[in-house]
Amino acid sequence: MPNALICRGISGALHPMWREISLMKNHTPGSAYKLKRTALAVMLGACLAHGGVAMAQSTSGDIVGAVAGAVGAKVQIKSLNSGISRETVIGSDGRFRAASLPTGQYEVTVDGKTTTVTVVAGQAATAQFVDATSLDTITVKGSGPNGIDLSSVETRTTFTAEKLNALPVSRDVTSVSLLTPGTASSSNYFGPASFGGASAAENSYYINGFNVTNLYDSLSFSEVPFQAIDQLDVQTGGYGARYGFSTGGVTSVNVKSGTNEVKAGVSYTWVPSGLREQPDPVRLKDGTIFRSYDQNESSSNNLSFWAGGPIIKDKLFFFALGSFANSDSTSYGARGNGYSTSPTAAYTKSLSTTASDYSSKQPYWLLKLDWYLNDNNHIEYTGFDNTRKGTYHNYKALYSDTSLDATLSKTDFTGNEYLKNGGKTNILKWTSYLTDTLTMSLQYGQMKNTNSDYTTNPAGVETKYAGNINEGPSCPYVVDYRPTSSTFGQNIGCATVQTVDIFGGTNQRDAGRIDFEWQLGDHKVSFGYSDERWKSRQGSVQDLYYVSTSDYLLDTAASDDIYEHVYYATGGKVQVNQKSWYLEDNWNITDSFMLYLGIRNDSFENKNSNGVAFVKQDNIWQPRLGFTWDVTGDGDSKLYGSLGRYSLPIAANVALRAASASYYTDFVYGYDGTLDPVTKVPNGAVSYENGAYDQVYNGEDGSVPNPKAVASKGLKPYTQDELILGFQKRLVSDNSFLNDWTVGIKGTYRKVHNAIDDTCDARALYNAGIAAGNSMSNWADEWTVPGGIPGCFIYNPGSSLTITTDLNVDGNVQTVTVPGSALGPKAKREYKAVTLSADKQTDKWYVSASYTWSKLTGNLEGLVKSTNGQDDTGTTSDFDFAEIMTGADGYLFNDHRHSFKVFGSYSFSPEWEVGLNVLAQSGSPISCLGGGLGSFGTQYGYTGVFHVCDPGTILTGPNRASDDVVSKVGSAGRTPWIITVSPNVVYKPSWAPGLRMNIDVMNLFNNIKPTQVYETNFAYANATYRNYYNYGQAKYYSTPRYVRFQVQYDW
Repeated sequence: MPNALICRGISGALHPMWREISLMKNHTPGSAYKLKRTALAVMLGACLAHGGVAMAQSTSGDIVGAVAGAVGAKVQIKSLNSGISRETVIGSDGRFRAASLPTGQYEVTVDGKTTTVTVVAGQAATAQFVDATSLDTITVKGSGPNGIDLSSVETRTTFTAEKLNALPVSRDVTSVSLLTPGTASSSNYFGPASFGGASAAENSYYINGFNVTNLYDSLSFSEVPFQAIDQLDVQTGGYGARYGFSTGGVTSVNVKSGTNEVKAGVSYTWVPSGLREQPDPVRLKDGTIFRSYDQNESSSNNLSFWAGGPIIKDKLFFFALGSFANSDSTSYGARGNGYSTSPTAAYTKSLSTTASDYSSKQPYWLLKLDWYLNDNNHIEYTGFDNTRKGTYHNYKALYSDTSLDATLSKTDFTGNEYLKNGGKTNILKWTSYLTDTLTMSLQYGQMKNTNSDYTTNPAGVETKYAGNINEGPSCPYVVDYRPTSSTFGQNIGCATVQTVDIFGGTNQRDAGRIDFEWQLGDHKVSFGYSDERWKSRQGSVQDLYYVSTSDYLLDTAASDDIYEHVYYATGGKVQVNQKSWYLEDNWNITDSFMLYLGIRNDSFENKNSNGVAFVKQDNIWQPRLGFTWDVTGDGDSKLYGSLGRYSLPIAANVALRAASASYYTDFVYGYDGTLDPVTKVPNGAVSYENGAYDQVYNGEDGSVPNPKAVASKGLKPYTQDELILGFQKRLVSDNSFLNDWTVGIKGTYRKVHNAIDDTCDARALYNAGIAAGNSMSNWADEWTVPGGIPGCFIYNPGSSLTITTDLNVDGNVQTVTVPGSALGPKAKREYKAVTLSADKQTDKWYVSASYTWSKLTGNLEGLVKSTNGQDDTGTTSDFDFAEIMTGADGYLFNDHRHSFKVFGSYSFSPEWEVGLNVLAQSGSPISCLGGGLGSFGTQYGYTGVFHVCDPGTILTGPNRASDDVVSKVGSAGRTPWIITVSPNVVYKPSWAPGLRMNIDVMNLFNNIKPTQVYETNFAYANATYRNYYNYGQAKYYSTPRYVRFQVQYDW
């Protein structure tokens, strides 16, 4: 779907995107602790295979083991954190398993012998014994990043709080996920990472097993403070049938719990602006300055305090945390809009720009309660509130001159913008061990967040939009384009921004699920059902006036007083219902070979603002298959593979514009030459030239479309197939450095099977109507859908479109099919990758290193589009009509051919520790874009987003697009390599037990490189030719050097 601002070519300040992201803290990946190793212990490593597939969203783990000659003996397992006990018996095969245990340390006792095991969520901790009566040897494997876990076919990395608290990494989930192989930063337009070539909107995020992804656009999610995190899992592929809603990656956070020991702490983190570097100025192709960052500033701080312990010993426990995060920044905008308005015109000499001072405050609370009714029943409550408020103080500003060393100064105050997002999340879970072999868990959660925005002008007049599309904002945005006016080109209205989001918007997820795990001999069978309801009340409005004269604005012979009124408005309540069930079996065919079989079934229902379903997709079958094989039989090797299909729901935002009432109108009026003294809206409006210049885009005239006219009949779900094959091996060597490394190789192949996007090709619909025998007499032309029926339709690119609609707007509702060949190519995305990894942990140091070679090709980035920053999830400008996809097949934005990642730490002494985080990643493909009205014979507009780079020799007139040269996506070069080295120092003084001080230096050598550039070279905007002086220059940069200080005290 065309972006309203892109289609109009309107330039304006872009505010940083708001995400429901709060500061976090993390804990060390449980490691591969090896207390003693004997030949017999090695041989018994095959017992690892008895555990089941571990899920990244798990909040519990297993203990498995084997004791020869002890069939029928009791195994007692006692938590050292809570005091609860579990009992199981050793089976006829000499093995035992205790499933779904809360994380923490446990004592395992057999025949009076006791040892200690650490349980990590989603993994099987394996106790290996020398013989049935001697328990002096135990090895716990698979609990470090990329460790050998024969119970799992998934690809995952686990971090625990202690380790991440010592790593030099930004304190948010996305930054942590970027430490793992196969991930890359997405465009700064969005925020979340790209996993395995997928777009930023294809990931899922969990807290204590509850999905906290914002399903409105799938580009944001809720987080908890770092100091609340007990464990963070990042999964990049191979996850089983229990979880879905992702074709990218999955991250899962487990928060801390109280124990029988009272603990508390306080932490203060500070990032000063004075130690933060800035990128070099952006230079235009005429050598003048486009944007300066020299006077930008940014600082933040976070104060957190927490406590945990028993309310009733061995029964009821609490963990509570309070956090206060503050950030302040100042930023200056660009000089001009990056282009001139003729092939030979010089770039503007204007020195004007904008500036803003931004501040945010986020008081945060979190509470975790654990109630052990008895040894077999555990009830958990997790609640938190991450509401954040932010304010922009906006100004006009001036560059001192056009040189690259120009300075900036603020001038007039233009008003404030107030934002509020985040909210409360409550999660309740009951785990019951019904028998020794059957476990049930029941969970219900609710996430209710706000999304609110309003502005005030310098006089204090508020501009608010309540979400009613028939009632615009209280203040419009009025631009003066009267040629002789002293305020030419300036906003003279009472609004401060062009587009205002809804005031008091909300998003709410209500989700319940029930899961069972049943151990049946060599089979661990799991099955479950989930039911989710997502509701959003959202919207935005653009109430824009251009006051001018007809000769200037419309190129008429006369010079009449006119104004153009562009009104774009969405608003309403929309809903998505999701139901899923799954069945999976982890079958230990032999002691060393585990086969995983799974099936998942999803159903999605999307409803419009009237509560009527416009898309309903039932029985989305997703088979999953996997295996692990302990090749050597000693637990030190793992050959594994997985094959599966994964599906995505349609985001809720699609309903707001595509299926609900909305406006996108562009009308021209005459007026009496006077303006309202307050709003500056022209007085005495009359339609100009009997509406000859009036347009309704995409049929958006304020009516609710027929639900059957919105999405293609028989719409197939968005699905992706994935194949992974890998091998891991623990090295054994007499050389102490080479010994105990876990090395691995993994191949990944992903292919989008079906995609969902929208088409806005009025011409194809018109031609289908003619072919069906309709006169189409109520259509003005083939390029414009008349008001009253929708102009964009949800379909599977490459397939035909079948809708039921009043095609000629004459009351004759009919079903019409548009052939897929008329709409454009099939959506394609293919990802190939090979990853090499090496990990080791000792008592003094650990390191995790990886290299990934990958290749990402196709014509579909995913649910969002980086080249033009479209976050209309699932309805980008791609596939809107056939010609927009000419040249669109090639290297995609998230293609990074090479990626080296190394992180770890070294402890010199109990007091001093250093950490290191190194990234070396090749750049992203660059596209060259251009064209617009008239490109490939089309009359849709789409200014500057066609895959044409060379405008040829004909630059003006009706044939100007006839000799444009196609430039394939990703063929205009690549951004530079990103190489960052980030060290830290940790001091834990012996004279103050519990005290620690960190200094982290991110990007020590201040290696700043562009991560995305301006990709439009020229454009046809109506009758105007645009020459982009900023083509190829940096749009976004890698993060410059900054320093973070932290002081923490635990007691």
